[in-house]
Amino acid sequence: MGRSNILSRCEQCSDNQCGLYKTRLKDKLLLVVQLVGNIRYSEFLTEGGVYHKGETLLEVITLGISYEYKSYGDIKVIKKYCADGSVVDYNMPILLMERIE
Repeated sequence: MGRSNILSRCEQCSDNQCGLYKTRLKDKLLLVVQLVGNIRYSEFLTEGGVYHKGETLLEVITLGISYEYKSYGDIKVIKKYCADGSVVDYNMPILLMERIE
């Protein structure tokens, strides 16, 4: 059986709706949603884009309630795993991000 690329959960950057996980890839973090609903990326969010602390990256809409995820620090979006407007499932990966120092 292969090893997982997920190392540990970043508790200070996670909450009940989203989890942020450290990976084996240098300075890369994986954002996982812990809700079931529709995902809406911010209109400016693109792969390769750089975002700063406090910027809203996406929202997950479930049962008519919107949960926003804001950037915890300066990051670069490496990969979007879901299409905008698609349904996301519990513990589904959403974004692969790189920390920018």
